[in-house]
Amino acid sequence: MATWRDFLDCADGIRSVKVQAALQDLRVRLRRYSGVPEAQDLRERAARVSE
Repeated sequence: MATWRDFLDCADGIRSVKVQAALQDLRVRLRRYSGVPEAQDLRERAARVSE
């Protein structure tokens, strides 16, 4: 979770196909942790970063 949080810190504002793909991958992988509040927060943040 900490690594993904760091990635989101760095990815914010970057418009790149690779970053967008990594954001999508992150959101998919975090789905299995739907009951974990921190995972849900990261998924929501990843969605905002990818807008």
